[in-house]
Amino acid sequence: MTTTPPADDPQLVEPGPLTDWYTAVGLDGQSYRVRHHAPGLDSVTLAYLTVTEAQLNYVRAIHESGHAVAVLLGRGHLHSAEIVLGDADAETGGVVYACNMADGHGYAIYSAAGERAADRWLREAGLWTPEGAIANEVAAWSDREQFMAINPHVGFGDRQVDYRVVHDLADEALDQHWTAVVRVADQLVQRGHLDAEEIVAIAGLPNGAASAKCPIRPAGPCRTGAGP
Repeated sequence: MTTTPPADDPQLVEPGPLTDWYTAVGLDGQSYRVRHHAPGLDSVTLAYLTVTEAQLNYVRAIHESGHAVAVLLGRGHLHSAEIVLGDADAETGGVVYACNMADGHGYAIYSAAGERAADRWLREAGLWTPEGAIANEVAAWSDREQFMAINPHVGFGDRQVDYRVVHDLADEALDQHWTAVVRVADQLVQRGHLDAEEIVAIAGLPNGAASAKCPIRPAGPCRTGAGP
């Protein structure tokens, strides 16, 4: 995902509920902090998402739909959303283009909405496993990394605010707008690309104003929760 990052969020100042964080190792050899645990799990790959190609496409769609709806809820400006259908030969299986996410609270929700939407859909579809949940978390790492780069007080049990608080904020927003997220995902998985006007109409939420310095399509999309 790509946005214009806001300043630190003054609303994320109270310590959140403590949670255990575990370490998972990706195929790249890097260690990732994850909230789910699967004893005996070695290196994490998307193969642990035991889904069909069509289901993987929907995981990508629900992830990007979560981000897109969160942009609208945060009064940011949405440009478009897109996913790769089938095999992804790039680093990302999908991306949301947006700007002017000036509200730090909204940006926190936006940052976690993709991975939390995917986790929720896997549960509702009866496809959730601890291994798949870990794979989803690892694939969404760049979303977390981008957020924490400008919010150094947020971490995994080692900072003032636990990242679980960001998850909880996203979960609350998804609870309130899940129908809209699913409606957008249903269309995105069929078409692969939706522009802002289409998403606004499907979600029934207004688009915010664009930043004065915002290009039409910001560069450098981050990897999304659906993975390659």
